[in-house]
Amino acid sequence: MKVKEIKQLLSQADNPALLFNKLLLFKYAEQISKGQEIKKKDYIESFLESLRGKGVLKQLKLEGISKESFKLKTAYRLVIGAGYPSFVENGFLFHHIYGIPYIPGETLKGLARFVFMLSIAESLKEEVKLSKLEEDLSEEKAIDVVPQKIKILFDDYEIENPVGTFLKIFGSKKRRGQIIFFDAYPVSFNPSRDFEIDIMNPHYGEYYQQNKAPADWLNPTPIHFLALREGIEFEFSLGTAPLEPLREEEESILLETAKRLLEIGLKNFGVGSKKLKGYGWFK
Repeated sequence: MKVKEIKQLLSQADNPALLFNKLLLFKYAEQISKGQEIKKKDYIESFLESLRGKGVLKQLKLEGISKESFKLKTAYRLVIGAGYPSFVENGFLFHHIYGIPYIPGETLKGLARFVFMLSIAESLKEEVKLSKLEEDLSEEKAIDVVPQKIKILFDDYEIENPVGTFLKIFGSKKRRGQIIFFDAYPVSFNPSRDFEIDIMNPHYGEYYQQNKAPADWLNPTPIHFLALREGIEFEFSLGTAPLEPLREEEESILLETAKRLLEIGLKNFGVGSKKLKGYGWFK
């Protein structure tokens, strides 16, 4: 493929996933064939340049399914899917059809589940391992020490019959949960504005990889990666699965509880990579 054809192809594409994972490789085909190294920074900068001037992508909406939804903005940068296979080592999670960034429903369900388990553990007067608590809940074993009412961590919201509520929301090894956690999408996404190039700079690579002393004269190793900027609004949606009949009041309580758990998790623990550095938190 000629250089002119490659430039035309890149200028016409407006799917970020297609560009990042497939089309942009054509630009470096000659260097790749010669075995030359492609710098991550150059590749990501080329990706951002290819998106320049692209318009806002259409919002994905759930129609007739969602029973509860809310919106939060990224409080700092968001990096999700960094461990996915990629030409530049650090990948990124794009929707496989629409090409936009998203947060998988299973990730959100796991986060809400984690907050619920922490809330149960916090209510117990004795010390308990989360792994043991998780195993007992998954096996539906009786946990007599759990009080009849608990409060969600970092919230005054009360949950009655926490073990039963946990099983109805998240399920166990014996049955599925009643609450569906849908994938979360940006409310409005502009690919030419909302992506950023970020960097982590390990200073003691030889210490970690070659077991050398962590001395000041060791060279840092800059690693560039793709991130979403701060301030992008996401919509989070929940629904109920038609597994067993639920009273309207009970369904409302389960949805509200799941919403509170997820919101607390997003605001206090975050999703994606580098959460301890402040990435992936919402406000």
